[in-house]
Amino acid sequence: MGGKPSKEPTGINGVWSEFCTFEDENERPTKDPIHDAVSLRIDLYYLSTRVPTKSLRDMGSVISRCKKLKSIRMIRHLFVRSNVIEDVLVSLFQANGSYYFPLEHFSICKYALNARGFEAIIPFLTSRGELDCLSLENCEIGDDVAGAIGVVLDQTCIDNIDLNGNQISARGLSNLFSGKNSIKLRSLNLQENSIGKAEVDEIARFLSKEGVALQWIAIGKIRLIFGDYFDPD
Repeated sequence: MGGKPSKEPTGINGVWSEFCTFEDENERPTKDPIHDAVSLRIDLYYLSTRVPTKSLRDMGSVISRCKKLKSIRMIRHLFVRSNVIEDVLVSLFQANGSYYFPLEHFSICKYALNARGFEAIIPFLTSRGELDCLSLENCEIGDDVAGAIGVVLDQTCIDNIDLNGNQISARGLSNLFSGKNSIKLRSLNLQENSIGKAEVDEIARFLSKEGVALQWIAIGKIRLIFGDYFDPD
């Protein structure tokens, strides 16, 4: 006797398509993400509440086999607890995974992301030789996550980091700037953080280091441009 069809996603045409979108170079959804996808948008909240862990791991396997993926963006429609995000991130970006696609942009926006959640993706981020942009805008992150970014910068070069709308103090900036590749940063967005004298002093110490490549930095409502860097706005 036949039973009800399984609700488990069996591929990109399963229930995954409700919560994530793989797009090709023409910005059209693709049914062959492994060979055609250049961007991926994920709704973390719905993945965390409606997709079983095994299926998340299966999806992570698909991500790891993509050949052209350049952009991964995690969007938010509803509030989700940080520990839920951590579980999803661990499943999607497995520590023992191998990644060979040319990733340029990785972003998580408007999620409450704690240090444990960010640490879940450190093995993934550091598997890349370099990254054009890491964006953690409005994620309620504090000094612990800023320090974890410093760990990433010890192993990977990142050109542009967007930390707009967070809660990073001088201690967090010090830890972030301690990453050996921090001097290779080209732009840093610290708007909407609690920037006071201590934080400005920490930034000044960083800028005084030999070999700093920073060309654009936003602090509060102030933007400092060095050299010929193109202001993104």
